[in-house]
Amino acid sequence: MVTAIAEATAAISCLDARFCVSPVAKAWTRRAMWSGYAKALQLQQAEIDEIDVFSWGCGLKVPGRALRATHLDVYEDFAPWEAALADSDPLAWRDALPLAIGEPAEAADHPPLVRALDSVRQHARAVGSIVPWLALPFALRDRKLTASPLPCLASGVKAFRLKKTPQDDDWLAALRALGNSALAGLDRLHALERFYRDAQRAIAAQFRPGALPALLALSHQRPVLSPQAVADQLDLSVAGASKLLERAKEAGLLAEITQRRTWRLFLTPDLAAEFGYVQPKVGRPTKEPPALPGDRKLAAAFDAFDEEMAAIDALLESHSERAAR
Repeated sequence: MVTAIAEATAAISCLDARFCVSPVAKAWTRRAMWSGYAKALQLQQAEIDEIDVFSWGCGLKVPGRALRATHLDVYEDFAPWEAALADSDPLAWRDALPLAIGEPAEAADHPPLVRALDSVRQHARAVGSIVPWLALPFALRDRKLTASPLPCLASGVKAFRLKKTPQDDDWLAALRALGNSALAGLDRLHALERFYRDAQRAIAAQFRPGALPALLALSHQRPVLSPQAVADQLDLSVAGASKLLERAKEAGLLAEITQRRTWRLFLTPDLAAEFGYVQPKVGRPTKEPPALPGDRKLAAAFDAFDEEMAAIDALLESHSERAAR
């Protein structure tokens, strides 16, 4: 148990430290919200995979996946959770907590990680929705284990909801699940940062990048793409968006996950391999190309790409605000 606590705490600390200085923190947060929400739904015994939540978040339907149920909305808690994660008030999320949740006198004898999980356990016993699992990132932040809520750390075990007194094995499973979520989030952050650098190299290699920087900026925030979605977001024709997606595919920055001429869908390579749409590479990881030599022309191109990233982020946030209203 002590080893599991130490390993989970270390993994969370590594993720938090890397997140605080990452150039793709906002894009990673959006993906981490979908990942954490999928985990919370699975803890409520919903038959759903991460790709289903990712495709829902991107507003696209992936062929071959089960249709969404029409008699209930499994995503009704996502918008309030997203708003709470973006709230600058660190105590605002506590307003929705049941009054029965508290810490006994002996809680001070336990590590902060165990106390955070125990607050989730109490919450899960009091509320039968996915909200308790979504509250864990806030509990970790309040106990100084992270600087800000990290959405991918929405976690727990079903025993917290079903058992009045969880056994040691249940606590061990919860600690290991949380540590694995932190390590998976760190791996995805590394992959997204490499995708960011690969995008910069691809832009620098293009004689006329055109709308490619805008597409690559969009793919950081919306990893599941279609020609129609790209056309709508970037104000292009569908034919132009298709050609742009083909350019990104040829550069190895997108993978096509449908084998057809119409209604094509594309996914970023890291997620395409993780979700089983392309064969993952075996053996040693490929060595990353060296950094490009710095000069004014490249610096201007990279600054323009960062501006595209910021513009896409602002555009998607405005869309989310309008949808919430």
